[in-house]
Amino acid sequence: MLTALLAAVVLAQDDPSAFKPTGPKLVITMNSGKSFTIQTAKNLSPKTVAHIVGLANKGFYDRQRVHRVEPWVTQWGAPASKTKPMTDEDVLGGGSGKDIEFEESSVDFHRGVVGIASTGLQRGGDSQIFILKKDTFRLYRSYAVLGKVTEGMSVVDAIAKGDRIRSMRVR
Repeated sequence: MLTALLAAVVLAQDDPSAFKPTGPKLVITMNSGKSFTIQTAKNLSPKTVAHIVGLANKGFYDRQRVHRVEPWVTQWGAPASKTKPMTDEDVLGGGSGKDIEFEESSVDFHRGVVGIASTGLQRGGDSQIFILKKDTFRLYRSYAVLGKVTEGMSVVDAIAKGDRIRSMRVR
């Protein structure tokens, strides 16, 4: 009962519409030709945004496959997904090989918020990006916030495991 009450208070205090990131935009185009846009939160996670923008500028995410799709989250970010089976450890946990330090923010993980996956709570990540498809207070202050989907959330909702990213560009 107390846990549910605390969760309700946390969610009531945090207004998801108040989170308005202002960093560079990332446009992700799927093989289907449909795309979505992530507005990055450079003011909240400057090192995280710089790292991901740098990878996108090098074409790191091009031709990768989405390896995790659950009702509440979609995730990608391992170059091994271009050629290896979706169950391979290099796909599930792989990345660019450059860890970034954890950057905490007060943004809660509501639908459309984009974060960086890591090996544990409040640890830096690398190149694995996840998008929340449902609100969840349990991730609060536990993962670095990359930004928020500002266009094309219906495209994110339609992504299936194994779908390929044609390109990820900075705009």
